[in-house]
Amino acid sequence: MPLIDLSYPLSNNTPPFPGDPSVEIKILASTEQTGREERQSLNCGQLTLPIHCATHIDAPYHFYANGPTIDQIPLTDCTGPAVLLDLFDLPVIDAQHLSPHREQLTTHRHAILHTGWYRQWGEDHFFTEHPVLTAAAAQLLVDCGVLLLGVDFPSVDRSPHQAHLVLLGNNLLIVENLTNLDAIGPRPFDFSAIPLAIVGRDGSPVRAFARIND
Repeated sequence: MPLIDLSYPLSNNTPPFPGDPSVEIKILASTEQTGREERQSLNCGQLTLPIHCATHIDAPYHFYANGPTIDQIPLTDCTGPAVLLDLFDLPVIDAQHLSPHREQLTTHRHAILHTGWYRQWGEDHFFTEHPVLTAAAAQLLVDCGVLLLGVDFPSVDRSPHQAHLVLLGNNLLIVENLTNLDAIGPRPFDFSAIPLAIVGRDGSPVRAFARIND
């Protein structure tokens, strides 16, 4: 079964969310370096980045001090049959845009919103003019029993973060900054976005992918 990568690559040029520090990948040792007597025998690096950078997952602790941290969330919630909803040209995604898909959402419980915004990656307005969800749309997802919501834009909302509060307040996981959703098409698929077990923290970078079930 083919796998489709839905994640942005990480490099020193990966744009962080405005106000966050940049990604830094430092070389600690390289086979290209020479020592006193001979070349190094290995390559080794160090990665420094904000947790909510590129393709990442939000844990409830991101907005709730008593919510589960990323190392506490069930991995079973991070993978499973998913539904891809095409929601193009909607600056605001409300409950009325999701309600026609209620049966699919209830059945699949992993919802991926395909707005096409990922095509704006690298543009100055990528982080400032992206689509957002209303609190009512977030509540509909909760009411359908959705376990995980994935979006192809950098945040499900803006301050005062009403959608975040509804979703994470009900332990519904959020994966932001997905890419390459066009490659999935209308085929049935499983979605996976497995976080690092970062103890006590609010989220994690992920390698998200779709497994096509032809």
